[in-house]
Amino acid sequence: MNKTILSAAVVGAAALLAGCDSTVTGTPTAASSVLPIPAGLDVGSYPTTTVQPPPPSEDSAWVLEGGRMSEALIQVNEVDPRLKIGGAGLRSYPVLRGGQLAGRVPDATAAAFAKQKFKVGMTTTRGDDFDRPTVALRIGLYRFESNDEAQKAFDAVKTSQKAMRAVAITSTPGVSAVEFKPGTVDSYALEGPFVINVSGTGPTTEQGTTLVTKAYELEMQKVRTFAPTPAESIRSLPADKDGILARTLRIPGSGLSATLGNTYFGLPQVLHQIRNVDRANIYRTAGVDLVAQGDAIVYRTRDAAAAKKMNADLLNPPDKDPSVRTVAGPAGLPDSGCTERVGANSFTCYTSAGKWAASAGGDTLLEAQQKISAQYTVLAKNQ
Repeated sequence: MNKTILSAAVVGAAALLAGCDSTVTGTPTAASSVLPIPAGLDVGSYPTTTVQPPPPSEDSAWVLEGGRMSEALIQVNEVDPRLKIGGAGLRSYPVLRGGQLAGRVPDATAAAFAKQKFKVGMTTTRGDDFDRPTVALRIGLYRFESNDEAQKAFDAVKTSQKAMRAVAITSTPGVSAVEFKPGTVDSYALEGPFVINVSGTGPTTEQGTTLVTKAYELEMQKVRTFAPTPAESIRSLPADKDGILARTLRIPGSGLSATLGNTYFGLPQVLHQIRNVDRANIYRTAGVDLVAQGDAIVYRTRDAAAAKKMNADLLNPPDKDPSVRTVAGPAGLPDSGCTERVGANSFTCYTSAGKWAASAGGDTLLEAQQKISAQYTVLAKNQ
């Protein structure tokens, strides 16, 4: 597998947009009001009641911590304004282990991490193009159970790099960096329980080095202001926050995909996940402060007007991708609409209900329409 960050494999979409399962009903909080639900709205077999998330498992708690770690990552375009395109499609979301980890770092690094008490990673990746970038940068923050375990992993990675040509990162002491291949510099630094991985690619190794050097100048300041949750307290992280996850359609099952996919996080993670960072102001202007991800994505905004405007902006952004076209929204559902990524069998529908905005995707238009209709119904009944 090609382990440089120029890979265009879209591995995040499945974690964000997956199937649905049977549910247990419940209420996240006492609803202060309800909104009208159009008669005959087609919700398919999707649930229309809230679903209380189970208490955090070890894995789901670490996924929540991975979401918190997004606060400790800079936005890649701060390093170079050309680095705008990427997001979840290039693995910018938490990772626990196995093939997902191996898809983000070289094989030797994944093996070194697996031998120590690696817990969760959070990465952010962007370039100047999604499929064929000429410059690209990935910054990964990898959390271990303790400082000692992180040190062991860091030392093992350095040992694995000895056969490669060393590259000097002059901005930051202690960085171990090598030329992974011409044009790509792969590097590591240690900070408390974290191993930081920065991989930069340019037309030449010198340009890749420049990206990595600048990234460390900004990232080391950012991570040093972040307070990680102690490992012994990780299960104390709440399963839900303000009932937002209970309001969100769930990914079925209890496997790794469901564990990674059913979660909540703040604005920083969603800004790392969006495909084009130029659209960050859509979320900031709406006052988004909390997001839940499952079989749909739900955003808490400032108020109903903000949610409605955000919905409209996501449907028709000023920089609309020419490969995305507007298609029919669910019949009878006001202020909703859908888009299609042409040639990809990928549909996304959008709606708002009070202060909540939501999106849901599917392989067919009907699937996406039914999901968003069900998600609207849940939100309308639980304002």
